[in-house]
Amino acid sequence: MHAGPAGTDAGEDRRARLPRAKRLRQPREFAAVLAAGRANSMRGSGSWLSMTAAWEPAVSPQARIGVTVGKRMARRAIDRALVKRIVREAFRASSENVERAAAAVPVRVDIAMRLRRSIGVPGDPQRPSLALWRRALRGEADQLLVSLVARLARLPVHA
Repeated sequence: MHAGPAGTDAGEDRRARLPRAKRLRQPREFAAVLAAGRANSMRGSGSWLSMTAAWEPAVSPQARIGVTVGKRMARRAIDRALVKRIVREAFRASSENVERAAAAVPVRVDIAMRLRRSIGVPGDPQRPSLALWRRALRGEADQLLVSLVARLARLPVHA
């Protein structure tokens, strides 16, 4: 473990991080989610975010998430990082519900979310205020995850 600024322990910040085991990281993992058939997947979207979730029977149920934000949708790196952080926070808050629903079936769920609409650049009159945009993103991420939990609850139980 390394020391952060002014000698503070960086481990304090790590407790809020999403563990590696709960993240999609490899391009092939994202591709597998996006290529899943209709019987084993769900797609949903809002005005800012789209979600694709895929599941498969598993002995040890779990849920993982990956977020993609293209440079065409958010030109500044700070905006792309903000989208990822907001979506991961929403997942962290609802991961217990998602994992409980996955365990009831039991399946492993992989979720891919992406920003689907450009936010513009600062100074653009079409760009929403930061506070409104953050609330809208979080609300959509929460709603998409709730719809996923509801869909998982309707799956037949695998023996």
